[in-house]
Amino acid sequence: MGFDDGDQKKAAGRSAAAMSGLPDAGGKNAGIKGRPKSERETKKRVSLALLPSLYEDIQKIAYVERKSASEIVAQCLEQYTKKNGDKLKRYELIKSRKSQ
Repeated sequence: MGFDDGDQKKAAGRSAAAMSGLPDAGGKNAGIKGRPKSERETKKRVSLALLPSLYEDIQKIAYVERKSASEIVAQCLEQYTKKNGDKLKRYELIKSRKSQ
């Protein structure tokens, strides 16, 4: 008495689910995948155009500081936005006037 291909796949799926200790599709966590949502802000991926020489320098600095180039750029942009906070306030004022 052998298994056909369909029976083997079903049996393999049942044994894998049993070994993992996770509830099956009918369990209390059915339909929920991944980690729970956190309250922190998630990062947004963007594309920037940089001169090759500038990017190489950023990579060198990142290497010395043991950070990623992305962390270095984010740090610079955070400092820039703090330095220009008055412009952000002006932007909000302009946008609120236009919506009235």
